[in-house]
Amino acid sequence: MKYRAMWTAVAVLALSSLTTAASAADSAGVTAFIRDRHLTRYSVALSDLNGDKQSEALIYAMATTVGNGQADLCGSGGCTLYVLSLTPSGYRLVTSILATRPPIRVLSSTTHGWHDLGVSVAGGGITAGYEARLCFDGHRYPSNPTVPPATRATGKIGKIIIESQPKNR
Repeated sequence: MKYRAMWTAVAVLALSSLTTAASAADSAGVTAFIRDRHLTRYSVALSDLNGDKQSEALIYAMATTVGNGQADLCGSGGCTLYVLSLTPSGYRLVTSILATRPPIRVLSSTTHGWHDLGVSVAGGGITAGYEARLCFDGHRYPSNPTVPPATRATGKIGKIIIESQPKNR
């Protein structure tokens, strides 16, 4: 019971820092995902990526309880970004994107009806960091921003939704 209360408190803290107002469905879906993945260090942002007037959740995740608070969801190229479609009964994982770094940006361009995402990539053998553009293929976003179909972003047109590395929650 203590464990469940701790996760609820962690999720509430994460959701309270959002710049976009979350509905009850959004809160339940994000809370469930954080609990199901045992996340301890992460940042959450909500944005309507597909124009349906319902927010999708982007969760930049670094650590879990399994990793004892260490950055077990990160490598030399960055950490994991999850994109979730939120429903009244929970969430659906759209994509898990490895090796990303903030800032995370929702671009003004769209592909297959979903906004493109901009993520920073650096490290892991990449000597000069850059922003990668991730386009939705009709089902998901690319899982790795360092290889095709991801491309280099041109320009900085869009909104930063996750600015920096998250602190311990």
